[in-house]
Order: sequence, then C-alpha cells, then structure tokens
Amino acid sequence: MSELFVTPHAIQRYRERVEDVSPLEVDRRLNEPVFIRAAYFGAPFVKLGGGQRVVIKSWRVITVLPSDHVPGSLDRRRDHLFE
Repeated sequence: MSELFVTPHAIQRYRERVEDVSPLEVDRRLNEPVFIRAAYFGAPFVKLGGGQRVVIKSWRVITVLPSDHVPGSLDRRRDHLFE
C-alpha cells in the first residue's frame, strides 16, 4: 500500500487538536494502516479516540477536525475548517 501525503495544515491541526508532538511523529501516526485502508476504500473521515476526525481526500490527509465539529456540515464554499 502507498503512503498518504499529510499536508502541513493537517499536521498543524493535529498538533493543536490532538497532541503536540513533532511533525514527523504526526506524519508517522497519520500513515498508520487504518488511515491507508480508509483512503483505499474511499472513506472521507477516520474518527480518532478523542472524537476528532481526520479528513482524507485523494490519498491526502487534509485536516483534523475538532471533536465538536459535525462533519455533515462541511461545505468548501463557506466552511473554513474544510481547507
């Protein structure tokens, strides 16, 4: 299986919303088999143990949503969390 590209934005959001670890550690964590399988099957989200959601699109981890965010409300035209 291929490795996911983890965007700098996703790394920043992971460090803010999940745990403040090094960027390399975030990249390693977001390339665990569960995330790669989710991308393979086309799943747009992977929910973490703390309730945050990792957003995956086209083999890229694009952001980490806070635990209180409702993913059905994402709209790229108006939702700054989508980016």
